[in-house]
Amino acid sequence: MTRFLFLFATSVLCCTHRRCATRQWCSGFFCVALLWLGLTLPAFAQSEAADDAVFVEDSPWTFGIAAGYGRRDNPFVGSDDIKLNAILDLAWYGERWFFDNGDVGFTLNQTEQFSASLLTTFDNERNYYSYLSNGSSGLDLSSLRELAIDKGFGMMGIAGGDGEDLEALDTEELEELIFKDQDTALPERDFAVNSGIEFLYISRWGDLQAQLLTDVSGTHRGESAWLAYSYPWITPDSEFSLTLGMEWKSRDLVDYYYGVTRDEAIDGRPAYTGRAEINSVIRFSATHALSKRWRLVGVVEQEYLGKHIRNSPIIERGRVSTAFIGIYYKFL
Repeated sequence: MTRFLFLFATSVLCCTHRRCATRQWCSGFFCVALLWLGLTLPAFAQSEAADDAVFVEDSPWTFGIAAGYGRRDNPFVGSDDIKLNAILDLAWYGERWFFDNGDVGFTLNQTEQFSASLLTTFDNERNYYSYLSNGSSGLDLSSLRELAIDKGFGMMGIAGGDGEDLEALDTEELEELIFKDQDTALPERDFAVNSGIEFLYISRWGDLQAQLLTDVSGTHRGESAWLAYSYPWITPDSEFSLTLGMEWKSRDLVDYYYGVTRDEAIDGRPAYTGRAEINSVIRFSATHALSKRWRLVGVVEQEYLGKHIRNSPIIERGRVSTAFIGIYYKFL
């Protein structure tokens, strides 16, 4: 979960850090919080004025926490959505080296408009497996009932008749009925460490970000590439940003996280081999400063999964929605 929190922080803070058009997912909604919190917090924000007077603007460190309400869809079959209630923002930028919410990098070249950096980060897909919640098979309740009927175990809604009353059985009981002692667990995938190069270009027409990464940990031995355009609107008290992005994932990466091996295949979960795919992302983020330390923050995002990911038997959603709304306090 820590990786999710780090990824979200960069996105929700718009252009707070140098790497504005971040590829990382996340989202939330801003306007309702602005109306509600804007009416209730001015007095509290004014009480921070003395503390703000000694606020250090040019520190190489950024450290803050956002608290609020957020949720990210989990596209896997029978899984829990991911709740986002507290977001940690931690970054450090030296002359060349930097740490930005989970990413470690070394800047090769930097001007006012352009930068090129070596980058090391993690795959995000592994986090979905931590929220698989419907027993061990990855099959939802309706699929298990249909499978039980096909195997002749009973009929739904016929209590007191021959066989089982399938509507009275929960997921765990249905799995035990259908699979008995068979191991139906979908093995969790491992985290992958990715490394590669990142380019950033900032202009009056918007910001461009490109990344090319490869798995250096040997987890899936795949590659990914990210290209995004982000347009910021900046006012004296607020920042808004609209981002359009595309992420290419190689065959090895897709097959590792979204494929089903022959050993993992069971009734209702056939073997599946993934293929290279492109996901698309649209994101809107916003912040509003109440003082130098306090901000209202929010992001909303839609990620559209490519067909070779959508077609996997362990995926039930073709779109991943993320939303967050909250208040952010900056310590450094």
